[in-house]
Amino acid sequence: MRHTQEPKGTVVAAEIAVEYPRERELVTSSGYTFRIAARVASRVEVAIDDCTWQPCRQTNGYWWYDWSGYASGKHQVIARIQPQNDGQKSTSQTCRFRVELS
Repeated sequence: MRHTQEPKGTVVAAEIAVEYPRERELVTSSGYTFRIAARVASRVEVAIDDCTWQPCRQTNGYWWYDWSGYASGKHQVIARIQPQNDGQKSTSQTCRFRVELS
């Protein structure tokens, strides 16, 4: 299922960032864990390749998402902080990366 473009009130902010994978990184393993840095968040989600938002887990000051079952090729991920008290959602910049599985 694909998600639609974010509604008004969404802010691309420095409050949240996809740290891993890095932009244009090459992933060669069959399992990968995304690392998201987010300030003051009670819930963080990621959307990979414009698909459904998936919840992340919080550990050691970061948010994490374990990814598996993917194919070789170009991919992208975006992260968001679920609505704050004012109703705004903060999203990260889109991170584009490539997977090459042998």
